[in-house]
Amino acid sequence: MHTLINRNSTIPTKKTDTFTTYQDNQPSVTIRIYEGERKFVKDNNLLGEFNLDGIPPMRAREPKIEISYDLDANGILTVTALEKSTGNSKNLVIKSDKGRLSKEEVERKVKEAEQFKEEDEKNAARVEAKNNLEGYCYSVRKTFDEEKLKAEFSDEEKTSVLSKVDEGLEWLNSNPSASKDDYSTRLKDLEDLFNPIM
Repeated sequence: MHTLINRNSTIPTKKTDTFTTYQDNQPSVTIRIYEGERKFVKDNNLLGEFNLDGIPPMRAREPKIEISYDLDANGILTVTALEKSTGNSKNLVIKSDKGRLSKEEVERKVKEAEQFKEEDEKNAARVEAKNNLEGYCYSVRKTFDEEKLKAEFSDEEKTSVLSKVDEGLEWLNSNPSASKDDYSTRLKDLEDLFNPIM
């Protein structure tokens, strides 16, 4: 989960961030909007969701999808997703009376967040380590695909690194709940192989 508007932000406010896909040739993304205090969506309140379709075929992490959250003075939240290469966009309007938490529920969620803060931070660090490994794998793969760099690497270098990348991605799929240390160790092994070649 990624927080864009923090509790007690001055309104009206607008926040924007850029996201991407996680699979090759992914034609759409689902945008889900939550409110809450916890680090994981399962512990927060779903306000709404929508799909942004029509993403052109690209490798994972190449599309740039800009998501804007615009919260007005009346508590109406407009969420807009824009795929940068095509200009394709879609939005969702969430009114302040639709599915929102009551004041009492917000207070309860704040207390829960304090109670589970240490556990949430530990899990968030594990997820970040997993995302770092996955991101590095895709970044290395993209480096070998760049036209201007293709001739810089020997076939042996490409084969050894890309097989390690494929192995890392397969391991990620087979071990979605590994420890932070396991993900970090895998990342270091790949960096130790790729960085000297680079």
